[in-house]
Amino acid sequence: MSEHERLLARLGKILDQVARPHDCEEAVPVEVHASLRQIGVPCDELTTREELIARLWACKRSLMTLTQPGWGGGPRFTPPTAA
Repeated sequence: MSEHERLLARLGKILDQVARPHDCEEAVPVEVHASLRQIGVPCDELTTREELIARLWACKRSLMTLTQPGWGGGPRFTPPTAA
């Protein structure tokens, strides 16, 4: 598993913790803040869940474009045939 794939898996786990159903007044757990800082996502106790979810998805999208080849990747990638 590459470093990008490991980071994607870690982002997915953190997203599960942040985006799960919660009470409106419930703060993001301290462990989640620590995990976010370890992967370079800036946050503090005032950062809302909505902001964190948006930041995490932005990170995940950019990593997914790096790890999953697109069809425009040159001659080695061929798109599937149309049905």
